[in-house]
Amino acid sequence: MRTTVWSVLIVAAFSTVARAQENNGGAPQVPAPAQTAVPAEIPKSYTVTLGVDFPTAYLFRGIHQESAGMIAQSPIDLGVALGKGVSLNVGQWYSMHSGPTGNFYEADYYGSMTFTAGKLTPGVLFTSYTSPNDRFSTVHELAAFVSLDDSASPFPLAPKATVAFELDGQADGGASQGTYLELAIKPALKVIDGARPLMLAVPVRVGLSLKDYYEGPNGSDTFGFFSTGLIASVPITAGKVVWDVHGGLDVSWLGTNTKFLNGNDAMKPVGIFGITITY
Repeated sequence: MRTTVWSVLIVAAFSTVARAQENNGGAPQVPAPAQTAVPAEIPKSYTVTLGVDFPTAYLFRGIHQESAGMIAQSPIDLGVALGKGVSLNVGQWYSMHSGPTGNFYEADYYGSMTFTAGKLTPGVLFTSYTSPNDRFSTVHELAAFVSLDDSASPFPLAPKATVAFELDGQADGGASQGTYLELAIKPALKVIDGARPLMLAVPVRVGLSLKDYYEGPNGSDTFGFFSTGLIASVPITAGKVVWDVHGGLDVSWLGTNTKFLNGNDAMKPVGIFGITITY
């Protein structure tokens, strides 16, 4: 999120529902908390996802948060199947820092509903972005998203679109509550099969302001960031538990106002290593 002088501000992420993280990590999506798919042969009415990521820097939708010291980001997510094609997710997402922004920098709380209709999965997400060490003021946000399951395609892209509305507070510390648009794809390829398969993914995201989201000294900027990179992951199934060890590099190219919040650097590379556990 942001420092007290608003030089910095994420959900899903989350992945199946959003965030908080994919940080987004995101990481995270609100880096968001990531949720690893449960194998089809283990039908469950609920999933529990835990994990930790160690990025070399923290950017929330292109807005710089922290680059110094160690950063540890952890999701806690509960997903419940409510009926055919309907699921509920609730959870928390934390960002702990040893750098100037302080130890307990961010704690996000969220709830979402998703509805599967054929290959489309639309949903809604409410997130409360908070700072336990008071480095930024709380931001409440309501988002709508839709993803397309094109896994049967010869070249699946896993496209997803998100529109987020700030209800209270501003991500950039500006004067007006903004509306954010994110377009994303994540083509992936299994390069090694077997009990410990190796997956390579190329996440691509662009963040745009539909209204007053990327505010700065010279007014509102439409373009926030464009990012891409290469992420390797090794999912390992052990009974009902899926372990996912992942790492890679993500590079963001920043707009005018996000560049200003990043010390006037127009490009920001971020390395990441993490583990996700889904039961």
